[in-house]
Amino acid sequence: MPDKFKPGDLIRLNQYGLFITFDHEKKIGLVISESYSIIAPTGDEADTFYTVYDILLEGELFKMVPQEFMENYEGHEENTK
Repeated sequence: MPDKFKPGDLIRLNQYGLFITFDHEKKIGLVISESYSIIAPTGDEADTFYTVYDILLEGELFKMVPQEFMENYEGHEENTK
């Protein structure tokens, strides 16, 4: 499965992603790492894994942010006419 984001992409935190920061106004971020996988331990077995990224959000580094918490930022479109 190809990566959803790459370093340098602008992202916006979705409704789940807003819980990673205390300031819910911080919504736009920059992907600063390639994707990597982590395994969430559940009881005796570790059977759930997440694709995560490190992101920069208004000067603050957030590590291991699941891609399910992010969406592409499409807030600025250039007028090409």
